[in-house]
Amino acid sequence: MVLSSKAIFLGFAIVTTTFFNGCLAAGLNVGIHKHESLDTWFLVTERSSYVISAAANGYLVNMHWGRRLTHLDDLNATVVEPPIWSQIIPVTEAREELPVFGGLRYREAVLKAELPDGVRELNLQFAGNANISSDHGGTRLDLDLRDANRTELLVTLHYEIDVENDIIRRSYTVRNGLDGRVNLSKAFSAAWHLPYALGWDEHRELVTLAGEWAQEAMVETTRLAPGVKHTVESTRGLSDHVSQPYFALAQVPNAVNPSTEVYFGALAWTGSWEITVHTDTKGYVRVAGGIHHQDFGWTLEPGESFTTPVFAAGFTDEGLPGARLRMPRHARKIQKRNLLTQKDDDVYHPVLYNSWEAVAFDLTFEKQMELADKAAPLGVELFVVDDGWFGGRSSDTAGLGDWFTNKTKFPGGMKPLADHVHDLGMKFGLWFEMEMVNPDSDLYREHPDWVFYYEGVPRYLSRTQLVLNFGLKEVRDYMYEQAAAHIEEAGIDYIKWDFNRPMQGVTMHDYDRNPKEAWVLAVEGYYEIIARLKERFPHLWFESCSSGGGRMDLGAIERTDQIWTSDNTRPDARLFIQYGASLWVPPRSMYGWVTDSSSDANIEVPLSFRFHTSFMGGLGIGSNINEFSEEQLTEATHWIALYKKMRHVIQNGNLDWLVPPTRVGELVAATQSTYKQEEAVILAFRLNSPYPASGELSPIRARYLDENATYRVTIWQEDPENPVDEYEMSGALLMYRGLELPGLNEGMFKSAVVWLQQA
Repeated sequence: MVLSSKAIFLGFAIVTTTFFNGCLAAGLNVGIHKHESLDTWFLVTERSSYVISAAANGYLVNMHWGRRLTHLDDLNATVVEPPIWSQIIPVTEAREELPVFGGLRYREAVLKAELPDGVRELNLQFAGNANISSDHGGTRLDLDLRDANRTELLVTLHYEIDVENDIIRRSYTVRNGLDGRVNLSKAFSAAWHLPYALGWDEHRELVTLAGEWAQEAMVETTRLAPGVKHTVESTRGLSDHVSQPYFALAQVPNAVNPSTEVYFGALAWTGSWEITVHTDTKGYVRVAGGIHHQDFGWTLEPGESFTTPVFAAGFTDEGLPGARLRMPRHARKIQKRNLLTQKDDDVYHPVLYNSWEAVAFDLTFEKQMELADKAAPLGVELFVVDDGWFGGRSSDTAGLGDWFTNKTKFPGGMKPLADHVHDLGMKFGLWFEMEMVNPDSDLYREHPDWVFYYEGVPRYLSRTQLVLNFGLKEVRDYMYEQAAAHIEEAGIDYIKWDFNRPMQGVTMHDYDRNPKEAWVLAVEGYYEIIARLKERFPHLWFESCSSGGGRMDLGAIERTDQIWTSDNTRPDARLFIQYGASLWVPPRSMYGWVTDSSSDANIEVPLSFRFHTSFMGGLGIGSNINEFSEEQLTEATHWIALYKKMRHVIQNGNLDWLVPPTRVGELVAATQSTYKQEEAVILAFRLNSPYPASGELSPIRARYLDENATYRVTIWQEDPENPVDEYEMSGALLMYRGLELPGLNEGMFKSAVVWLQQA
């Protein structure tokens, strides 16, 4: 069977390469495979392979991640010999699956622990135990590592593959089998090892998402340089507006090498997080990430365990559009399989109306009834009452935490309004901010010890709020019962769950445990209450909100039904925000709202443009419809009706950007949602046309169509009842010549909706 062998250098080790003939000759099918005689595992998706091998010395290393391998002998390297422990080839350069703190390792560690005897170094080696299993429609691999010097310390690496989306989900569990405590001071979820760049004169770019409140998910690119470590992070206790827990690494194509390889990933964690990217002089890149190490701590008593959040990452050779295709589909897949969010594709996310912009804190039963009566005829399917319905809440300075209906505003409680909304054929939703409290509230006066605080340190306010300690069982139980009581009494269908300030004073006052665990317990408490409410009320829908997009992360997406991407609803700004968010948020979960024209009184944005930017995912209305003219009400009704006709394409299709929104001043942007090659919806936007001599917009080329099929093309611009054009065109012509939209060539805030349907 063995034909030949040779030795090559791989990281820190001398690798004996053995070529196999006839082993799995039919090729490697998708799934997880173990080599028949070696401790080597192949994780195979539709278009990628991820290969792990245990050396003879027990170290577990990554052998390949990238384009799909078809046979075991494609790898040409299957046995890793003991490392050379020298200054020339240190273990630092090893592609270890779990780089720990200890030994001659000087790059980013994933796991750091202090053992009962004070030793702070680990030496994890493959323990000989591996398990391949299938559950919930996924295929899993678990590999056990033990500390070579203290075999009672067990670490189990968890891998799960998403075959159709070329994604691997990774985490691990640390189990303390020692006699004393083990203190974890760092517990990232995974390290990912990228192959060397394809040429000495080529480079990779790091794609990240930066921002602020009302300017979330701005796509930034940074050229990787040897010896430089790039870090994106949040230390505020939430996933945050300033950065989102996502990365992509793209091989930059050139005339000699047109490669479009991209590695990409996202953390499923809604608390403080960190992702680091380091490049060496050879072009080797390591990405590591997980719970932020700042002030992190977790103590394992004998017999206890700790499992890290999931870090999901994937590979594509289809450029950033390929990454944008895969991660949202993966997030949607986890949503669907998650017992907490079982919503099939034929259950569409509802068109919602939120009353905040119409009344703010000045809400009453009568005003909400009036708005509901106007919203229902528009075609709205979900009516949401926002902040101000509870306690002594007349501004954001008081009442937060007192989750009882304000009887002055709603004398009969919330049920009469909910019943009326249901009678109008709409679902009923309510705003909560369960993790926060105002000092001016009955709850805080009764339980000042329920917030995060340090003795003798000021309780710093932000947005006049303090953060409740969801690490405390009594706090979680109280908030769960408060929410459940409203759901049962009023028949609530939907909760908008907000989180409007960062954390401070984060600690636990149970000094038998590690006080730094509070950072993790707070997030797990948030997850727990959502899970308990979903289990008790399976019909319930959740929206993740945090002053806009402050909780826009894979952990929230997988547990809730939709994401509020930003408080900034100005439509031209939303194009940039939705461009970044769509890298990993499923289209149906990414809501946009039609609101009053702009925060800038000098800009009048057509209602059509506002609707079209909100067509990109779930559709919401936030405008003060009391101020709408009859013409506007009629126009809104017809835009909503048109959206409903095509939302199976928008919500269930794959979203791509044909023209990214990068042309400042003129701002041309175009998206395409494609559904099974049978239908597509193109949304095209032009902010301005300032150059009369060259103002004609170039044809916009569609993608992912059947070039042999004929498509019926219908185009709307400012009138939802009357298309500006209808004709038939081949898929080949739509993709290779493009779609002409002359109606976008003059004026400001011009937009179009194009529906392509196979004839």
